[in-house]
Amino acid sequence: MPYCFYNIKISKAKVTLLLLIAFSFFFAEASIAQKQKKTLTVQSDSLKFALKYRDSLLHKAKKSDTSINHLLDKIEYYTAAFNEINSALAKGIDTLEISNGLPRLERGIKIVKETVNNNDKSSTLRYLYAVRDILTHIEDRLDDWQEKLSERNARLIKIQSRIQEFKSDSSLNYIPSENALQKQYLEQWTVLNTKFNKLQGISRQKLLNIGLLQNRVVQNYIKIADYKNQINEILDKFAEKAISKEYPYLWQSKPSEYLNSLSYAWQETLKMNKRLLLYFAISNYDIHLYGILLLAAFFYWVIRSLKKIRKNNIEAGEIFNQADFVPKHPFLSSLVVSCVITTFFYDHPPVIFVEAVMFILLISTGILLRTLWPKSLFRYWLLIVGLTIFYDISNLFIKVCYTDRIAIFLLSIICLVGCISFLKSLKKTDLVLPARYFLFLRIFMAMQVASLLLNLAGRFSIAKLLGVTALSGLWQAISLYVFVRVIMEAIFLHLEGDKSSDNEPSYFDYKTLQSRLQNIVTFITGIFWLIWMAENFNIIDFLVDFSTTLLTQYHTIGDTKFTFGNVLVFVIIIWIASALSKIITYFFEFADQHAVTTTRKNKLSSSILLVKLTIFGVGFLLAIIASSIPVEKINIIIGALSVGIGFGLQTIVNNLVSGVILAFEKPVQIGDVIEVGGHSGTIKEMGIRASKIATGDGSEIIVPNGDLLSQHLVNWTLSNNNRRVELVIRVAYGSELNKVRKLLYQLITKREDVMKDPGPAVLIQNFSDNAVDFQILFWVADLGKSAELKSRVLNDIYQTFDVEGIEIPFPQRNLHLHYPPEKETEKLPVKEAPDKDK
Repeated sequence: MPYCFYNIKISKAKVTLLLLIAFSFFFAEASIAQKQKKTLTVQSDSLKFALKYRDSLLHKAKKSDTSINHLLDKIEYYTAAFNEINSALAKGIDTLEISNGLPRLERGIKIVKETVNNNDKSSTLRYLYAVRDILTHIEDRLDDWQEKLSERNARLIKIQSRIQEFKSDSSLNYIPSENALQKQYLEQWTVLNTKFNKLQGISRQKLLNIGLLQNRVVQNYIKIADYKNQINEILDKFAEKAISKEYPYLWQSKPSEYLNSLSYAWQETLKMNKRLLLYFAISNYDIHLYGILLLAAFFYWVIRSLKKIRKNNIEAGEIFNQADFVPKHPFLSSLVVSCVITTFFYDHPPVIFVEAVMFILLISTGILLRTLWPKSLFRYWLLIVGLTIFYDISNLFIKVCYTDRIAIFLLSIICLVGCISFLKSLKKTDLVLPARYFLFLRIFMAMQVASLLLNLAGRFSIAKLLGVTALSGLWQAISLYVFVRVIMEAIFLHLEGDKSSDNEPSYFDYKTLQSRLQNIVTFITGIFWLIWMAENFNIIDFLVDFSTTLLTQYHTIGDTKFTFGNVLVFVIIIWIASALSKIITYFFEFADQHAVTTTRKNKLSSSILLVKLTIFGVGFLLAIIASSIPVEKINIIIGALSVGIGFGLQTIVNNLVSGVILAFEKPVQIGDVIEVGGHSGTIKEMGIRASKIATGDGSEIIVPNGDLLSQHLVNWTLSNNNRRVELVIRVAYGSELNKVRKLLYQLITKREDVMKDPGPAVLIQNFSDNAVDFQILFWVADLGKSAELKSRVLNDIYQTFDVEGIEIPFPQRNLHLHYPPEKETEKLPVKEAPDKDK
């Protein structure tokens, strides 16, 4: 019995004490109720008592010198108090929910009692866990009811004390001596006395009802604790039995050696799972509603994004082609998201409910993959669906039978053959799966081989557990992959829907989104998969208890006490801050890239560094508060950092401080074209320690923030994006210089992409060796388009000179050859080449 009371919140002594108090209170209230009933039935005696009491008041009235105003205030006070108490008793002390819920709960306890008392060797591990989960749900419900009853009992005691103030107030025994005031006062006192009797009876009856309910709750609590203790003992024995040889070797096994036939095991399975499903569906209706609302909200979100894209973008088809799932199947995509997220809100759901939700997820995932996988591979998904149906049915069995064991053996063989065939077919297709899924396939095959061997060796419970978990884990990993893709596509479509109609769809936007967010979402879904695997192995409770103990246990280093939980909370909050800064950075950059009009001042990306500093600062403070790190320890850390800065961290701190200065002064921003340290390019990213510059040749340079402040920095876009373009045009000597100058000036000024203010200029620059040099100066509004515009202007100049007959000189050199006289020339003998045939 000791194990029992480690699992409940009250000890045996406390339970006994509560029972004694409840029973004593019950008999005391019963006697009060009997007296009240007797008083109400004998009305004549009550009337005589009231008249006698009134006469005594009239007798005392002659001696009364009490202030009339004081008495009226008392009457008004008690009238308001009784009205307030009456309203509180009518509305706030309702126990109907508990009264109606206790009978249903007690029926469930009777079912558990039959299960515990009639336990036999043929019960499965899944069945025992299901029974324990029912007990846990009932225990949680009793905890909630006990808290409500205790709170309402305390309120009733306070109400009782307020009611008794009326009888204990001696000042009401003295009444005015004037006849008119006496009559009025006695009428008001009589009304108050009637209310007093009524409220006292109601409050006593409610106290009695609450006492009875508390008694029933405590009795059921004791039963639950006892049954949980027995179930845990059975599970401990079951674990020992599962490791040892439960049944004969498979080739030696016979149907007659099993206690249950297939038909009986199936009937018991249907009966038990029907009860579990009905109980869970009714008791968790609020979470079902949240799941439906999540499905509706996500579906509305993606439908709205799709409509906006069709309305605002001519190239809507090009955008939809970048997403594989959401545009083609918005409802099924929403269903996948809802099924994945909602399952984590349920507390110990029964297996039949989990399998129902997961089967919906399996079917939805398969339909989405049908558009992506070739037919030669999709047939293996259909095989997974079929195998899952058989495994799920077997997993629901609460009794072991010979047929079930043979079925698990055959299913393991089919899974292994199917996996090998899938890998062979995959090599013949162009479909590329992530590398991590080949790891999942290897794990799946290893678990199926282990299931096969353990089944042959008579360890059927573990073999069945491995087979079910292996198949579930495989397709659940694929479903989570689809879940990540759906989330990415939904965000991408939302951003595309908010674009201006002037912006073209960008494939690189989706790729950037994936690179920024996919690692974060994949990490979270990886945790989801591990939780599902733990639930499939039925070790989630053990892991939670073990983790709780590990994370809450105090450790000491010197004089400092800490827990791993505090450290983990600190790390998680910092990680969330980092992930949040990346997400916000992407959204700011996306908004600037696709804004219709963007100036340097109204760029959202100009505040990215400040936002990052704010997020990390707030995240660091929250991490310290949440992890319960003492303030004096922070001072020690700061002191240690100061020593480190003095010895070798000056450069790092310099860059960090420079990042803060850049955030506030903003000499450079994301998107600026700069030159620093002999390098030029566009600022792509500004971090707290360093910034990233993208050069024109495609390379990226990491520049510490300290260099941006300490070195000479040229910012081509600090005030505006204008840039002056210089061209040197050479014409041959003999050309009409005024005509050339006029043609060049007209050609520049008539262009719309050349700025009018400041205007262009055409100057004679130099007289070179073989040409006259003209210098053309003009301004471009957009720095990024200067190279392209320069190319177009040179092309126009060449064509204009060709039409006007103006010669563009090119370097020439005259070569004069001098031959000596013929008589001085000696003829050199010519040597014949050797004959190759000889």
